Amino acid sequence: MADDEYPREPPEDVPPEHHDRARELQLELLVLEARLESANFEDKEAFRRAIRTRREELDGLRTGSG
Repeated sequence: MADDEYPREPPEDVPPEHHDRARELQLELLVLEARLESANFEDKEAFRRAIRTRREELDGLRTGSG
């Protein structure tokens, strides 16, 4: 997936029962990363934390611990 594409499919390594949540997380990450680029200095760390949290959840779905 290119960085500017909408995530049409969940990651291949996510089990089918977690596909819906994985797609939600992919979309949230796309939005948060775009907002981070235009955020002011005070807000950047909050966006980084939110991105990190969603990536960790997505990784958990991949490993089955999510």
